[in-house]
Amino acid sequence: MVHVLLSRSAPARDDTYDRFKSVQWESFSAGRRRAGPQDESGGIATSWDQDETEERRWTRREWTKFAIAAGIVGSITSIGATVSGQLLPPPLKFPGELREQIYYTKWPTAAWWNSRQGRPIRVTDFEEWQGATGVWRGLFLDGRWIPGTGYPVLVIRLKYDAPEFRIPAELTPPEGYAFAYDDPDARIRLVALFDRCTHLCCYPGWHVIPVAYRDYRVPSPTYAVYGQDPILCICHGSQYDPLLLTTDVNPKNDVVYLGATHVHGPTQRALPVVAVRSAGGVLVGGMSDPRWYQYC
Repeated sequence: MVHVLLSRSAPARDDTYDRFKSVQWESFSAGRRRAGPQDESGGIATSWDQDETEERRWTRREWTKFAIAAGIVGSITSIGATVSGQLLPPPLKFPGELREQIYYTKWPTAAWWNSRQGRPIRVTDFEEWQGATGVWRGLFLDGRWIPGTGYPVLVIRLKYDAPEFRIPAELTPPEGYAFAYDDPDARIRLVALFDRCTHLCCYPGWHVIPVAYRDYRVPSPTYAVYGQDPILCICHGSQYDPLLLTTDVNPKNDVVYLGATHVHGPTQRALPVVAVRSAGGVLVGGMSDPRWYQYC
């Protein structure tokens, strides 16, 4: 069975981080993205590229025309290496090639990886403590990512020999994958996490705005030992420490999963991890259990 995550409505938000509210947050929802052309760097143009004069959102009629051009309006098909997935707005169905590789997505404010949007994430791309947003298991049609498909992820390079980092043994990753990518020769350690907050499904970020609160419920070694801000949900301030992997339970389905421990904020549980491996130097995700990510 193929599992493709589809975007829903825009995430909830409040006034916790006024600095970030100046960004048009609604365009952050994948359900409002458009299938734009690639930019000059070879990346995928997204709907928050407001500096592009030709930028605008697709209407339902345009989505319908796109579906007619693909020849699959009102149908669900699966041919050869293609799979079916839904594009917003519903109920249109589209075929596409599902890619397990993780591709860069663009953050709506200035970020070091924005120029790489649409490119595969390589395991050597990151300096220590750098992170970036991406999409995993997205559908691609004619070489372009179909907006609204796939799992949003956050990839972070940790300190390789940090003794605080441990992976609980209760759960096992898919065969050939690990819950963290390790390269002992290059001293690289990467973790990938599902980029939807377990509080109200906003998009957590990594070092995109300063952390305002540090009254941690448990010690955060990422900050206390290494002086790095934990993962921060830009809506309501939940924080997760990527060094502290733990098991938790998804209250939507009672499934036990592995995730980054929540150390602050309104959320009450961990942020799920994505198992990964390297294929030709490109970071590839592996599906442990789709129910880990079914809570938005």
